[in-house]
Amino acid sequence: MKVMLLMWSDGSYAGGDADEDYAAWMEYEKTLRDDGVFAGAGQFAETDEVRATTTTISTPLADPPRPAAGLSGYYLVDVADADAAEDYARRAPLYGYVEVRPIAEY
Repeated sequence: MKVMLLMWSDGSYAGGDADEDYAAWMEYEKTLRDDGVFAGAGQFAETDEVRATTTTISTPLADPPRPAAGLSGYYLVDVADADAAEDYARRAPLYGYVEVRPIAEY
């Protein structure tokens, strides 16, 4: 099953792109690749850049905004089941939380 791991930053990180944090992310991605579950990844632009280049549209069914958090990136993984997806989500070296969203397969 394909699952999107959405990385939400809680805003608490103030490390200034520390080498050890970069290394932790490289190790995380290496694990995904070595385990054969990596299907894609991406990082979103910083919040100020996003405001300057995108438009947000509210809809009647929209969820309320997530205060003090920013969607920072994602990993797309192809795993055996939801338990495996949650295990990989727990391993992410993130200052925040990971939203685990299965991808619809038709």
